[in-house]
Amino acid sequence: MANVTLLVSSTCSACPSAKQLWKQLRVKYSFSYREIDISSPDGQELAERHSVRAVPATIINGRLTFVGVPPRQSAEKALAPKTG
Repeated sequence: MANVTLLVSSTCSACPSAKQLWKQLRVKYSFSYREIDISSPDGQELAERHSVRAVPATIINGRLTFVGVPPRQSAEKALAPKTG
């Protein structure tokens, strides 16, 4: 199961769209999800560790995967189980 963390800010105009996208995808895909404000201590630590310079930023399984609101198709692809 994927582990999705969304870094957000209360002053970010794009963050509500990113939140909505990931919440909609939770209906179709099984993954853990959490939102962290970038101004919180946890948010600062994650931003530093992943060199995040803008929000919304999506970290999937410990890897910075998207900055900004990802296209739905790209987000779904990132959640799809890897075959091989």
